[in-house]
Formats: sequence, C-alpha cells, structure tokens
Amino acid sequence: MKSIIKPLWSYDVQKTEQWLTDQAKEGYHLKELHRSKRRFTFEKSQPKDVTYRIGYDKIKPATLSNTMRNDGWEKVTQSGKWYVIANERPEEEVTTSTSRDTIIKRNNFIFYGFMAILIYITFATLVNVALFTTAYIASDGIVEVEESPFWIITYIAGTLATAFYFFMIYSVWKIKRTNKALSQESQTTYKPKHTLEKKNLTKAEEKQLKRDGLIIKRRKLGWMYSPDKLEKWLEQQATEGNRLHRVNKLGTTFYFRKGEPQHIKYSADYQNLSNDSYFEIHRQAGWKDEFSSKGALQKWTIWSKEYEEGETAPALYSDKTHKLKQAKKVAFSYTMLFLPLVLMYIFIASMNLSYLLQQGETWTLMNTNTAMFFLLILVFGTFITKTWMYYFRLRRA
Repeated sequence: MKSIIKPLWSYDVQKTEQWLTDQAKEGYHLKELHRSKRRFTFEKSQPKDVTYRIGYDKIKPATLSNTMRNDGWEKVTQSGKWYVIANERPEEEVTTSTSRDTIIKRNNFIFYGFMAILIYITFATLVNVALFTTAYIASDGIVEVEESPFWIITYIAGTLATAFYFFMIYSVWKIKRTNKALSQESQTTYKPKHTLEKKNLTKAEEKQLKRDGLIIKRRKLGWMYSPDKLEKWLEQQATEGNRLHRVNKLGTTFYFRKGEPQHIKYSADYQNLSNDSYFEIHRQAGWKDEFSSKGALQKWTIWSKEYEEGETAPALYSDKTHKLKQAKKVAFSYTMLFLPLVLMYIFIASMNLSYLLQQGETWTLMNTNTAMFFLLILVFGTFITKTWMYYFRLRRA
C-alpha cells in the first residue's frame, strides 16, 4: 500500500486520470480516494493497462448504468461527490465514458468565484493606491511612517495575501484550460452542410468578394447589452439581401454577403454552460450557429434559421418565459461585473475632485485622471443601464 497527496488534482482531471493509468502500469492500482485530504491510496499488484475516468455527481453514491457496466466499467472508489471508475478493456474497444458536464459546471462555479475575488482585491488595491497618491500629493511628497514592532505582522499578511492572489490567478488559468480540454474531448456532434460550406470559403476568395462589393463589413460594438436590437438589425439586413456570412472572433465585426432578400430569424442566446449537447439540440432543430464567444465571462451564441414568407417566425425556445429569464440573467451578470467598477471610480473621482476644488486652476495629471474616471463611470454605467432596459423591454412585450 502507498499513499500520495495531490493538492490540485481536481483542477486537471484528465492529467490525474493519465497519472492513475501510469500508476497501474507500474503495478499500483487505486484503492481509495480521500477527497478532503487530497490523498490517493494504492494497492500493490500485477502491472496492468487500466483506463481510469473521474466523475462528479451530486447523487451519492454514484451508480453506473447497465450500458457502462457491459462496456467494462467498474466503480473503484467514491469520496463525497467525486468517484473514480476503471476499465481493463483495451482503450480502443471502450465506447462509453462519464459525462464531463458536471465537472465543467463545478469548475465554472469555482472560476467565477475566484474571478469575483480577484476583481474585488484588484479594486481594493487600486483604491488604496489612489488614496495613498492623493495623500502623497496633498502632503507635498512628505509621508511619515511610524516605527512599530507589529509591522512584521503586516509584512506576513501582505506576503500571504499576495501568494493567495497569484494562486487564484493560476487556478483561474488552470480551470479555464481544463474546461476547454474537457469540452473538446466530447464526441463530434452533428454539423449541417451549410456550416461546412461557409467554412470552405478561402481568405483569398473572401477578399475578392469584398473587392467586388459582394461582401460588406459592419461593426456592432456592445450588442450584448441589447441583444434584441441586434436580432432585429440582422433580420432587417436579411430582408435587404444581406445575409450574415461570418462574425469575427471578438464578436464586434459582422460580414454580410449580398444576395436575394430572405426571411431569417436570429436569436442571441446567453448561456453559463454551453456544452456539445446544447449545440446538437439546436442544430438538429434546424438552427445554425453563426457565432460563439470564446471568453470566460461571456457565453454568447448567435443562432439563425430560415423560414418562408407567410410562415410564423421560428423561436429558439418553445417556452415564452425563457427569453425573459435570460434577459434577467444578462442584466444581473453585467451589473455584478460593472457595478463594483462604477462604485470604485465614483469613490476615487470624488476624492480627487474634493482635492482639486481646493487647488488652483492649473491643469495637472490629477485633473486628467479624474476626467478619465468620470468617463469610465459613464461608459460602464451605460452598459448596466442598457442591460436593464433590455430586460424591461421584454417584460413589457
């Protein structure tokens, strides 16, 4: 028997699974997982080729379906919501596996939690720097520091806080990378012919179409704060013969290909977790994904579907209240993202303004910084206002 502690094993389950497989090849087979102690216990036996999969399930104890059992899977151990299954059949013969969606969803929860903490720590640091700068300028560069034996506590606390800050940065990077790998691991989903045809257009062909005036470019900044207006704009473009060709990676530039007027319904959908099954369901219903955002904080997908004149415009979701719930989620998400920034900038700008009112009329760097803070308050405040206006528009409708 041997035990190995791996503190961050759950941040990269694929790497942990491969590590367990390598241990089995050396004759050490997993016997027990202790979740809280981050400890793996192995039993010495004959070396074997064993495929391991780590699962996460809120239902305890986790059970395997008959299909997975018939495919050779057996549960080895479970600790809390985590469990490990093993399969001694050749990997190329194994046709089933555990779902990755629950692990991705759990990782996203940790990701957003750490991101919120990082944002607030960053805000607090900027506020302190701004206050110190204001005090430094107000005192004409003279700052008195009292000697105290308790400064060692301050230094230790600062060192620990800095270490924790960088640990969270590493965790956010690692979780994002792991979720991307887990998503790519899923089976290839159904992709309609029109998606493949659109991607077959080379860059040279696209440039030539632009020179011929058959492809036009339009920019739409900040559309995610008013997605209903984007949908109407895209539908209006289609009726004028401008069909959406593609969207750039940032989601801000739209390329249209000139042709015959068409009736196309567009839907901008916001999702916290967009897995392969999400895309497959809508694709099989005839919807085409025109754009999917890659950012961690924004999960937008723009869908399109053609319909004939006189027909009722299709809806991405049959539940009429879904769109309103989504709009509320969008408003809350962007409010939580931008409101701390607005409050921080208001605080800093008010501190600077009170100091500037006591000074002469000479324009200084602090005047420029204060003006920039007020501009940022206006910009981020506008983003928040637009999302809530979007929600109330749908509510009235």
